[in-house]
Amino acid sequence: MLSLAERALSDLRSELEESSAADAVLRQELRRAVAGARDANQEVEAARELVEARESVVAQVELDLLRLERSASAIEKLSPFDFVVCPRCMQRLEGRPVQEDHCIVCLQHDPPDESVDPAAIQQTREALERQLQDAQAVREADAQVLAAARDRVQQADFLTTTLRRELDVQTRDIVAPRFDAIAGSSARVASLRASIDAVTQLRDAWARARSINQEVKDLKATRTRVQTDVKSRTLALAARGQLVDDLSQEFFTLLAELHLPWVQTAVIDPKTYLPVIDGNPFESLQASGGGITTCVSIAYSLALLEFGLTHPDVLVPSLLIIDSPRKALGNNPDDQERGNRIYDRFKALADAYGDRVQLIIADNDTAPIPSDTFSTIPLDYNRPMVPGVVHPGPEHVHRAEHSYEA
Repeated sequence: MLSLAERALSDLRSELEESSAADAVLRQELRRAVAGARDANQEVEAARELVEARESVVAQVELDLLRLERSASAIEKLSPFDFVVCPRCMQRLEGRPVQEDHCIVCLQHDPPDESVDPAAIQQTREALERQLQDAQAVREADAQVLAAARDRVQQADFLTTTLRRELDVQTRDIVAPRFDAIAGSSARVASLRASIDAVTQLRDAWARARSINQEVKDLKATRTRVQTDVKSRTLALAARGQLVDDLSQEFFTLLAELHLPWVQTAVIDPKTYLPVIDGNPFESLQASGGGITTCVSIAYSLALLEFGLTHPDVLVPSLLIIDSPRKALGNNPDDQERGNRIYDRFKALADAYGDRVQLIIADNDTAPIPSDTFSTIPLDYNRPMVPGVVHPGPEHVHRAEHSYEA
């Protein structure tokens, strides 16, 4: 429809151009006059912007000159005075400490001598006055250019108006019958173009709406998957939390078997997975040291070891190395009995799990249980090394394991 309307409008214009061949020369002159008027208007606009810029420069220079005059006047009038009171609040200034080369009123650095030198101020004033004269001269020249451009615009507008009137007089009888048709065709073309633009915008809006709708669907699907994942992970977390509770129970049971009268409550912290004894965190127990820390550490290690053996999904090493479990327990009968219970627990683990668990215990005394329960490697001054590990000698400067790694 737009193509048909544009073709009809083009046909009407072609007919009009063909019927007015006699005034082609006048039309050509009119086109040149219109182009000249357009160029002249552009020159006027450019000249006007240039004049405005020159006026800004002149105003700035005048402002700088006025600022200089005010500064010079202030310096001339106030420099002879030696203030002893503040000119604002009238408080005295003699007792206030002021650094050298600082103003006694505002406490700022004194300006350099060249900034208050009358000769320098006069030189600056003369330079600004020359700049002002130059800027005013340039502004006047640009103003003359603007005036000349406006004259050319007036001449071009007058010529254009005259040629249009002559053209209207010559083509009135030809243009009038087709004027309504051309106007109607132009309006139809404009209406069709506006309709196409509206349809295009509406199509883009619907495309955007479809894209947003798809994004919403994708987000809803993602939210459903995330919610499902959160639910499953929440259930898994709850199940794992039950594991921590079971480990706490086994840990407390093990401490009870060791007959520790000073322990009332014992749990595993679900956040740090470390023991909490009678409300005290494991770090405070370690700081105190002694038999309590030793028993708690051994019970905690044994509970983790056995829990990993009974729960395959809990990844805990099946190897446990304990150094001097009875060293910090003391020598009274209760302490020795407690050490025997610890070794009984070692034996119970070894008997229950066999090759599934490995216990390495370094102690100052032999185990207080039958000797066939554990494989024993005695170490003394004459045999200080594990069998199979050669002593490097007193002059050897490297650790034994480094030699074997090499």
